[in-house]
Amino acid sequence: MRIIRLYHPENLTCGETTFLGKDSSNHLIRVLRSKIDNPVVLFNGDGFDYQCTTLDINSKKTLLSIESRTEVNNESNLKITLIQGLSRQDRMETTIQKSVELGVYKIIPVICKRSNLKTNKDKLTRKLSHWRKVAISACEQSGRCTIPEITDVILLNDINQSIKQDTLKITLSPAAEISLKNIDKMHNDRAHDRIDIMIGPEGGLNDDELLFLESKNFMSVSCGPRILRTETAGPAVISALQILRGDF
Repeated sequence: MRIIRLYHPENLTCGETTFLGKDSSNHLIRVLRSKIDNPVVLFNGDGFDYQCTTLDINSKKTLLSIESRTEVNNESNLKITLIQGLSRQDRMETTIQKSVELGVYKIIPVICKRSNLKTNKDKLTRKLSHWRKVAISACEQSGRCTIPEITDVILLNDINQSIKQDTLKITLSPAAEISLKNIDKMHNDRAHDRIDIMIGPEGGLNDDELLFLESKNFMSVSCGPRILRTETAGPAVISALQILRGDF
């Protein structure tokens, strides 16, 4: 039997019961067709999986008993922050989903010169809420118990306020002479576990933006001889870093 795993943003205590929210209840009962006494795993971001049992089939407010909990230690040793230039909605969703599955620590959406941004503040707030739900769904699927932070959208020029200074900072550039696999030769601290990755939107970063990032100690690197789409680039670099320095 497939074990259902759901995010539940409430305190969870073994030996007690909890009610799922409307959306989770509907998904559990109507979509996944869970029955009474079926097992369900809940997580709330505290680093544990909680083994539960379905007590009813109320699709608006399902009651679960919390039986036990298991500590989950599957977070990467790398603290990778993806600084993602805003791209089209479907591409942002793909980037966020795959990056979370691959172990990203934090995502910072940024507005770049070539970001196709035709939306007001209210729509941007709704997009941000949706992206955070995408991240939660990716955690449900991938078994992560820690939900990566997705920050508010910022301008690229304000990036210094959102990143730490003691990190390895890289950005992709087709013209870069340094390849991703050789960054250790260009950086003295091989054990550096905090890495910031800047990925441009569709069309990439312009020359002024690359110069600005260079002034903020971002190293331009190449990720092979082919030009990657914006939704491919972030997950590809995260995967490569997980192999080179992380837990792959």
